[in-house]
Amino acid sequence: MEAMMTGMINNIFFIIFPIVVYQLLTTTGQRNFFVSHRLSLTILFSISIILCMMFPYQVVSEDYIFDLRQVPMILGALYGGPLVSAVLFLVAAITRIIIGGDGMYIAVLNQLIIAAGVPFLRPMYMRINRLMKVVLVFIISIVSLLFNMLAGHFFFGDPIHDIIEIWLVLMLNQGAITALTALLIEHIQRQEYMFNSLLKHEKMETVSHFAAAVSHELRNPLQSIKGFVQLMKEYDYSRDKQIEFHEMVLKEIESAEDLIDDYLVYAKPTYGQLEASSVSCEVQHVLKIMVPYANGKGVEMHITEMDGNAEILMDRHKFQQAIVNIIRNGIEAMSNGGMLAIAIKSTPSKVSVHITDEGIGMTKEEVRRLGEPYFSSKIKGTGLGMMVTYSIVSQMNGQIFVDSEKGKGTEFRLEFPNLTNSIKK
Repeated sequence: MEAMMTGMINNIFFIIFPIVVYQLLTTTGQRNFFVSHRLSLTILFSISIILCMMFPYQVVSEDYIFDLRQVPMILGALYGGPLVSAVLFLVAAITRIIIGGDGMYIAVLNQLIIAAGVPFLRPMYMRINRLMKVVLVFIISIVSLLFNMLAGHFFFGDPIHDIIEIWLVLMLNQGAITALTALLIEHIQRQEYMFNSLLKHEKMETVSHFAAAVSHELRNPLQSIKGFVQLMKEYDYSRDKQIEFHEMVLKEIESAEDLIDDYLVYAKPTYGQLEASSVSCEVQHVLKIMVPYANGKGVEMHITEMDGNAEILMDRHKFQQAIVNIIRNGIEAMSNGGMLAIAIKSTPSKVSVHITDEGIGMTKEEVRRLGEPYFSSKIKGTGLGMMVTYSIVSQMNGQIFVDSEKGKGTEFRLEFPNLTNSIKK
C-alpha cells in the first residue's frame, strides 16, 4: 500500500509539473493554453506521459501495474486538438512497446482510441462551462479504464468479479485526478482572461486620463489666445498694446507646447540617448534655475551633502526636468515657506538623490498613487508632471522612493546604478 501511494504521488507530480513549468516560463498576459504554446506544451506533456509509464504505481500484485498516462493524453487531446493528440499517442505507444508485457496490445489500442476519439469532443468541450468540462473529462477517464478492464476479460480471461473492486478504485482515482487537473487548467485560463481584461481596462483608463489631462491643460492657453485674438479683432489698440497681446499669446502657445512635450516624454521613451554625466553638476544647474522661484515662495534651498564624483547614464535635459518637477512640487507644498534640502550620496552600486521638503506631506494612499495620470495632491494639478518624472527615472534604470507624513513633509529618493564604480570594476 505504501509503495502504491508513493507511486501515485509521483504520477500526480509528473502530471502537474508541465503546468507548473508552463506557468513559470510563459509571460503573464500571453498564456493561451495549447494555442500560443502548442509545441512547448506538447513536449512537456510527452515527458509527463513517459515519466508516468516509467514509474507506475502497483496494486495488489505484479499482475496489476498501473499509471496515470491517460490523464495528460486526454487533456492534451481536448486542449491541443488532433495534431497534439497524434504526437502524444506516438510517444505513449512507443514507450509502451519498449516496456513490453502481456498487456501491451490492449494498452496501445486503448491509447489509439483516446487519440482518435477524444479530439472529436474538443469543439463541444470548448463551448461548455467549467462544471460540465470537469464532468466530461471524468467520464472519458472512466470509460478508458472500463475499456481496459473489459479488454482484459475478453482477451486474457481475467475474472471481472475478482478484480472489479480494484478497477473501481483505479477509475475513481484517475477520474478524480483528471477532473482536478482540468479544473486547474481552466482556473489558469480564467485568471489569464481576467488579467488581460484588466490590462485592457487599465490601458483604456490611462488613455482617458491622458485625454482629460491634456484637454484640461490645453483649454486654458487656448481660451486665452482666443480672447486676445477676439479683442484685437474688435478693438483698434495701439501698437504697444498689440505687441503686449502678441507676447501674451506667444507665452500661452509656449505653455501649450511645454505640455505637449511633457506628454511626449511619457509616451515616447528616450532609450538610446543616455550618456555618462555628473549628477552633482546637473543638480547644481537645476538649483541655480530654481533659486528665484524658491525665493519668491519664501523657501530656502540647502545642499546638505554633495558627492561630486557620482556619475550615472542620463539624458541631461530629461534628468534636469525630473529634478525640476520634484523641487517645484516641494516648494509648492510649503505655502508658508520653509527649507528644502538636497543631498547626493553614492555607494559602490548606486547613486541616490535626496530631495526633502517641510511641506504638507501626503498620506500613504497619495504616495502609492504618485505617478498615475491625472492624480495630483494639488487642487489644480493634473499629475502629468510626476507621471513624466517617474517615466524619465525609469528610462534611466532608476527608481523613485517616497517617504512622507501628513503635516511633516516629504522626502523623494531617486536611485540610479553607479556608473563610476561599475566602470572601475
